Amino acid sequence: MTILDMPYGSQYAELEKSGRDTSKGRMNGNLLLSAVIIVYLFLFIVVMNIISEDFTHDATRFLRKTFGRTSSRTIGKIIAIPLLAGIYFIISLLVGSQSKYEQYYQNYVNATKEELDKALAKMLMIFFIGLGLLTILSIASLFL
Repeated sequence: MTILDMPYGSQYAELEKSGRDTSKGRMNGNLLLSAVIIVYLFLFIVVMNIISEDFTHDATRFLRKTFGRTSSRTIGKIIAIPLLAGIYFIISLLVGSQSKYEQYYQNYVNATKEELDKALAKMLMIFFIGLGLLTILSIASLFL
């Protein structure tokens, strides 16, 4: 069982257990993977900010020229929605297609309890390491 079997298979199992449409598990799995990729993308940006102030200066200059005196919250929404949509589209083409979704949940259903536990631990570790590093480095960058 691979790490990709876990998000799709767990979504399938959860929807099946509650009696809802299991085809929505594909969308949920794609969204989960998109969120993980966005966390690591932001982690990369924070690391680049710590390494080089020019990176941040150039990025913010571009945003200021593009959006003017618009608030950061509005800029965040304008950038985040297309970013999430773009990453979701790429994931749905590469790893989250309907045929692969069916393969993932079959692997999930046929896996042993031990395999499920290992895959869940790996998936959670990947997410929480990224989120933890993002949080720590974001706070640390305020003081550097």
